[in-house]
Amino acid sequence: MRSWNWVAAIAVLLVGCQRSTDRNCPTLYLPANANAATSSAEVSVVAMGDTDDTPDKQWVGRAMAEYVRSQSRRPDAALMLGDNFYTMLTDGTKDPKWQTLFEDAYDPAILAFPFYAILGNHDYIDKNDDIELAYAAENPKSRWKMPNRWYRVDLPARAARPLVTFLMLDSNESDLSDEQWAEQKRWLTAELERTPKDTWVVACGHHPLYSNGVHGDDEKLIREWGELFERGRVDFYLCGHDHTLQHLDVPGRRATFLVAGGGGAGTHVMLREGRAQLARSAHGFVHLRFTGESATGRFVDSGGHVIHELQREHAGAVRVVKAGGTDPLYRGRLIGTTPVP
Repeated sequence: MRSWNWVAAIAVLLVGCQRSTDRNCPTLYLPANANAATSSAEVSVVAMGDTDDTPDKQWVGRAMAEYVRSQSRRPDAALMLGDNFYTMLTDGTKDPKWQTLFEDAYDPAILAFPFYAILGNHDYIDKNDDIELAYAAENPKSRWKMPNRWYRVDLPARAARPLVTFLMLDSNESDLSDEQWAEQKRWLTAELERTPKDTWVVACGHHPLYSNGVHGDDEKLIREWGELFERGRVDFYLCGHDHTLQHLDVPGRRATFLVAGGGGAGTHVMLREGRAQLARSAHGFVHLRFTGESATGRFVDSGGHVIHELQREHAGAVRVVKAGGTDPLYRGRLIGTTPVP
């Protein structure tokens, strides 16, 4: 049986950071012996956001388990891109919905790796943000990992030089104080500056910088984070919020923008053309695999089908291996983000 002593030690170290915005809070590392599949030559993760309590969430969970089972190498981690719950956790960290909507929803035998989570707007709306942080601290044996509102994960962990750095961010600017938002930006700047140039850099937030879906481009995030991503040589930005699957190559931007908001909530329509190699109103997740030379991204729908595949060279060139196509633009009216015939 795998020992979880390392998790308990990290939880103790991080408890003091749960309510803190201190940029000196420790980076969260996954010890090398925590996943026998981890090797210095390759890192892979699966990612999704917007995991509402729906039958589609169950289908996505099953598809992910079957997809992982079919792979020759187990992923090192999953990334939860916010809107982790669409219901209030009324009993806090003891709420039974933790079991039904997370622990049992993603096969614990097959998907036996850490799930690194960030916060979305619904996590704040339902006042679950503090609860999600506390659950990670109180349950070190759980796959649920959220040591702070923003944090860093390096894989392989404890390597002299990680292959991939994941910067897990809180994009909910309106829910953070001005000081918290400024502190996160200072932290992000420092983390990008200290990351070696030959390390893959993946930034993760809930809200898109760019999207062809109903939420569209976020001018605030583009101003606040866009140039930082350019200077810091960010390779990928992963997000949810738009309940779609998108691969966007934006002119003048180095990063590849991937929207993986198909975790189970009702899908959104497309309102903009261009930029997209993939723009589908579909449920599913993305699988990213990194080597020293290239990164491969696969979008997998809730039926378990690979609908889009891309390859990115470390220098920045992107090639579409399998084109997933784009949905036609929605021509009706919208109330909020709900299509109206």
